[in-house]
Amino acid sequence: MSYERRVILRHSLASVIALALTGLTRFLYSVVIARRFGLEALGMANSLISKAFFVAIPLSFFAVALGKYASEFLGSEREDAIRSITLPSFLLPLAGLLLIPVNLYLGALATLRGIQLTLRNFLYGIHRGEHYAYIITLAFVGFLVGFLLPDIFAPYLLFLGLIAVFSVAYLARFDFVGKPRKSEMNLLLSYSSFAFLGTLSGVFLIQAPYFMSEYLSSPEVAGVVSAILSAAFLLTYLPQVLQSSIMPIFSYKYGRNEGDYVRLLAEKTTAFLILATGSAVFVLMILGREVLSAIFGFDVGPAFYLALMAVEIYITYNPSIVALNSTAYVKRGTFVALFGALVALLAWFYLIPAFGAIGVITGLVIGYTIILLGVAHYARALLDISPRIYSPLALVLLLQSLVFLSKYVLLAGFLLFLVYERGEIMEGIDLLKSFRGRGS
Repeated sequence: MSYERRVILRHSLASVIALALTGLTRFLYSVVIARRFGLEALGMANSLISKAFFVAIPLSFFAVALGKYASEFLGSEREDAIRSITLPSFLLPLAGLLLIPVNLYLGALATLRGIQLTLRNFLYGIHRGEHYAYIITLAFVGFLVGFLLPDIFAPYLLFLGLIAVFSVAYLARFDFVGKPRKSEMNLLLSYSSFAFLGTLSGVFLIQAPYFMSEYLSSPEVAGVVSAILSAAFLLTYLPQVLQSSIMPIFSYKYGRNEGDYVRLLAEKTTAFLILATGSAVFVLMILGREVLSAIFGFDVGPAFYLALMAVEIYITYNPSIVALNSTAYVKRGTFVALFGALVALLAWFYLIPAFGAIGVITGLVIGYTIILLGVAHYARALLDISPRIYSPLALVLLLQSLVFLSKYVLLAGFLLFLVYERGEIMEGIDLLKSFRGRGS
């Protein structure tokens, strides 16, 4: 098996564990808090956590660049260069401690989340994603213990706190701390200035629905949105599994001037994600609303279906925007992400007061669609990624909209989608078989 396939497979398996547990924290937290403290408390708690996670993005300013250049330096066998960018990247999140006098939980959670994001990008950048899975698994135990404490934020404080402790221990154990050098720091600063804005806008669309719904409507609406998105956003961990696996390969191959590999990898992963996510969304539309309503104790409503479709759009454009950000075109990816986030924000000021939870999700659909169109344009112009790879998405969204007519009609649409994607299904089966082989 080739080096690239070994890295992708190893990182994918590790990410399945790490990101599944990370995604489960939000969903499990929402269920327990809703049952234990009520819908209003859930809305307020998730609102503050989302604010902290959003603030964590500027605190992890160097995280994306750290992962990109760590992978590039690894490809060019420049280990000293990796050490020179590690220390400033991990020290920056500590600036979040300055927020503690303003709000103890906001400052503590933002700081710890910033460290987590930095560690994640670093470990995947040096092709050690499996180590991140080990750390997340151990920290998840602390998360579960937190539910035994009376503090509503204890699960997240223990979860992120343990990750921070493991981060310090890991850097010391494997000697990844070196003296910063001007040449590498200039690269880090230059790339981060654009990657930061793109990451900020992407995280805004994930975290803002929680606190914007509270701000523009009520804690009760925020609670409903928390329940819906804590379930729907579980799907986003599928592209994050692939993103964590392939982003280092994008940078690694770009460092070796293999642009065709970047294009092919983006197209193949997009096709796979449309098939996998589309199938999952069909199943969740058939069964998910009733199950989720039973878990939370209230009807999540038709907004749940829209949320699934919004997340599906996000997942589809993910490989191409990762390809743009991992190569020389981070400015284009950043511009598109910022524009989509701005459009969603402006739409929310009308949609949320007027339509509540459905307005929140509709704003997401609008924002993600804008980003998809922009990404498709720049990916075609700059990386020669064919826009035809998005054709199955248009079909699957049309078929999934049948859920608003009848679930029996939706089931027929699901079968039609599987027939349409039969070639991709067989190719996926062949790919899994090839991973089990010894040759490349």
